[in-house]
This record gives sequence, structure tokens and C-alpha cells, in this order.
Amino acid sequence: MMPLKNYLSTFFLFLCVFVMNTGASSVDQYSFAFRSSVVYGSQTNDLTIYMSTDFNGGSTIEDISQSNWKDITAMATLSSGSPFVGSGNLDFTPFVEQGKALFIAFKYSAPATPKPTQRMWRIQSMAFKHNRMPVNLSDWLFINHKDNDENVGWENNSKGIQYRSRMTKKKTESWAVVQILLPDTKPIISGRTVSFEPPAKSADKAYVDKNKSSSDAGVTQEYLKKIMYDSYLKNGPNPGVMQQLGNMEVLEKTKQDGYERWHVKYKVDTDEFSYAYILLPLNIPAGAKLPLMLCPHPTYIFGKNRVVNLYDEPIKDRTDSLKRLSGHYGLDLVQRGFVVFAPDRAGYGERRLLSNKGFKENMAAFSGKMRERYPKFGLNGKAVWDLQVGLNLMLTYDFVDQEHVGIIGHSLGAWDAILLSALDDRVKAAVINSGGMVAYLPELWSDDQTALRVYLDSPSKQSLTKNVNIMLMLNASRSVFYLFSLRDPFYKGQPQLIEGYTTIYDYYKTNNPKKQADISYLLHKDGHTFYPTAKAAAYTWLEERLMTK
Repeated sequence: MMPLKNYLSTFFLFLCVFVMNTGASSVDQYSFAFRSSVVYGSQTNDLTIYMSTDFNGGSTIEDISQSNWKDITAMATLSSGSPFVGSGNLDFTPFVEQGKALFIAFKYSAPATPKPTQRMWRIQSMAFKHNRMPVNLSDWLFINHKDNDENVGWENNSKGIQYRSRMTKKKTESWAVVQILLPDTKPIISGRTVSFEPPAKSADKAYVDKNKSSSDAGVTQEYLKKIMYDSYLKNGPNPGVMQQLGNMEVLEKTKQDGYERWHVKYKVDTDEFSYAYILLPLNIPAGAKLPLMLCPHPTYIFGKNRVVNLYDEPIKDRTDSLKRLSGHYGLDLVQRGFVVFAPDRAGYGERRLLSNKGFKENMAAFSGKMRERYPKFGLNGKAVWDLQVGLNLMLTYDFVDQEHVGIIGHSLGAWDAILLSALDDRVKAAVINSGGMVAYLPELWSDDQTALRVYLDSPSKQSLTKNVNIMLMLNASRSVFYLFSLRDPFYKGQPQLIEGYTTIYDYYKTNNPKKQADISYLLHKDGHTFYPTAKAAAYTWLEERLMTK
């Protein structure tokens, strides 16, 4: 048995250690950590990390400039390649001031270059801790310079945030700002996320309880459409303008093998023209009405020419041959008995403003000119508007069946297809190939609809790929056919339609007036293409839905 003297000595030693440890913990410790990865491009010194205690929460670069920001980049270890690298623990103890808000920002900035060398940064596993306990973060606030190209900037992904340069050559500046939700400080950036991988079940419950709607009414299709209208069309021309645009002017009619090609010109605004090709099967019987296919083109400087297989130069090489093969779906469809409408997108074909420049420069130039009149109108909304004008005019022809209208697109054209079909009920069937990719967010499809309501009411959280979730919901009453390849270079491994297909299929069954889901999905092996096997499946699918028996 240990002598009493030894017991007392041991107890005294324990008491001293306890007091020392307690005293040490009385000094609050704050730390921040994250993991980073960088891919593509070659520019250096493009990512900077800042902290601030006086940011006003505004959404412009001017708001950023009016605040004091301390560069803390040197405190962190950043990745130099695609593997994710831990930042180490950044000591934030000196930056925390009692009662003052605390913000952390990731700034991407890069100079203009003649080649697309800007990079894609991914930031995830962000954790801010107070005495080793997680502290919640606000939602992310993304702020882009007004001169950035459309959709170039920071965005949310499934595990954090990422900067998407989208191969821009322009000078860019983009900020991702988050508030650390410290006790006794006022939330300045709305919303809340949990710091670093919380237990999913308890976090979901807290999220639902906090944001539960006071109304039991579900989110309606009308409300979904209003949100998408506000996102893409609200800031463009007044819809009443469509009644003032007049008819199409046929510039030329040319007979081809089995069809006739019309070159047409028409107004898409009071002082702006667009151009298109209309393809008609020969010898349409008197009184016959044929299904109409809208065929927005893929990325190609001469726009609509690719869709109708019209080129001034011979095939250059195998790559050029494959691109041509993927693009002439308009020609294929008129040979199958459809009327085809193939317009130029803004900045392409006969709508280029810079005849000696590429498609990126022309898109930027067109966007700049358009925003002189419509400062908040984007090219995606413009594409929808122009297609609607074209559809209005096509439906005036007596050989068009107004009840059997479809749209098909590859790559860039696929984005136009999913956008228009979501916003225009006259479209009954949509084929989307190698584009229109959805950043699948399972929480938006929940029967609870809490996360859906929050998303719809939070424009700062929305992005084009995330909005495809909403566009798919809006297409539930019609026929949709997605074609995609996991070998597509634009596929980054994030949750896609393949992960959400069962849930989306069930949603279509519930929300289709016929209670029958008509959404098909074809995965092929051929990358970012629209090769004959995939096209044949798409064309047969369209014939089954749009060709009258």
C-alpha cells in the first residue's frame, strides 16, 4: 500500500498540472485550415488569401475596395497540382477582436493573355476552430469584376468552392468571401454552413428545423419558371417588343438533294437582326403539317453552317472531320422529314462583330455591346430570347405542326436546348447531347423542399449548372433525352445525371400530368461528340414522339 505521504505528493502534482492546463486554455486559440487543388493553365501567383474585420457584406468590387484586407497567403501551403494539399493550421488568434465580424476571402486574379492559360482552383474541407471546436461559416459570397466573361468566377461545388476560368483570355478578378460566425458578432453574410464535415443526419435535421417553411404548399412549376425567368430573361427586352418585330425575310432559296434550304433574316429586337437557315423536305403535300426541330449550333465560329453541313473549305484533318460529323444534325433531321430551324447564336456566324477574331472575342464583344442597352442581360438569356422569337415566326408557316415542336443541341447547342425547353411550353421534346450538364444536388429534389426553397430564394447560390436541376424539374411534363459520355473532357467527376437519375425519374412520374416519366439517358464512350450511334438513337426517339402516325 502506498504511504499517505506519497498519496499527498501525487495529488499535489496532479493539482498543479490541472491548474497549469486550465490556465493555459484560458487564452483562446483560433485556427483556419483547408485543402486546395489547382488544375489546367499555367499562370502563377493567381490565388491570394485575405482576412478582414470591416467588410460591409456588399456584392460589388467597390464594396471589396472600401474594406481593409490583410494578405495572409504566406501563412498557407497551397497545392501546385491536381492532388489536394492541406494548408496547415493558420493561426487566426491575432485577428480575432471581441465583437468584431471576421471574414476570409480567396481572391483569384490573372492578367489577360493571348492563350487560355488561366487556372482552376478548388478549395474544400474548410474548418475554422475555436479552442479546437468547429465554428460555423456563412454561405459563400461570390463577387466578380464587371468586366469578367460570363460565368467566369467562383462557384460552389459538392465539397467546397472552385474557380472556373472557362478558358477566358481576359483579365479577371473574382472574390469568394465567407464570414466566420463567431459568438457575439452580427451575421453580415446571410445563410449558414457547418465548418468541416458535420454528422450528416444531425446537420440535416438542424437545417430543416431552422429553415422550415410556415406554409405546407409545395413549390409550384409556375414559381420555378418565375425564378428561371428572372435569372435569364427578366433583364432583357420587354416581351411586348416581340409583337413589333415583323416577319422573316427570305434572302435565298436553294434546292439540295431531297430538301430546300432557305437563308432568312429577321429582327430579334427593334434594331437588331438575326440570321438562320430553314430546311424543308421537298414536295410537302398540300395541307400537310410537319414537326419542327429547333437546332441551335455547337461552338463554331460560323454558327448555323455546322448544323446544316455548309463549309467553304474542304475537311482539314480527322479532328475537323469528327467535329463536322457531330454537328450536322439539322441536315440529318430534314432528311428524316422534319422542318429544321437553325439560327446563329449571338456573336456567331452572320452576327459576329469582329470578323477576323475567334468565337470568344466575338462573344465578349457582343455581350459588351448588348449590355450598353441591357446592363444585366447575359448571353444565355439572349439565346433563349432569340430562339423564342424564331419559334414565334416559324409557327406562322402553315406547313409547321404547332403541337409537335422539338429542340436538339450538341455542346453549346445542348445548353440552349435545356434552357429553352425549360422556359417555353411549346417545346414538347428536347435532346441534349454533351452539354446542359447538371450539377446534381440531391437536396433540391427532396420531398421536404426546404433546401429547394432556400436555393430559389438565394440568387448568390445559383449557377448555370446548378440551375439545370430546376430546368429538369420544369421539363417534367415533356419528353427529355440526355446523351453523355463519362469520357467527355468537360466531365469533372462531380455528381451528374447518372447519380440522380432514379430520383429525377420518380419526380417526372409524379409531376407529369399523365403520371408517366419520359426522360431517357444514354451513356456512350465517345467523349465530347455526337457520333452516328448516338445520333441514330436520338433521331429514332424524336420520331417516336413528334412524327404523327
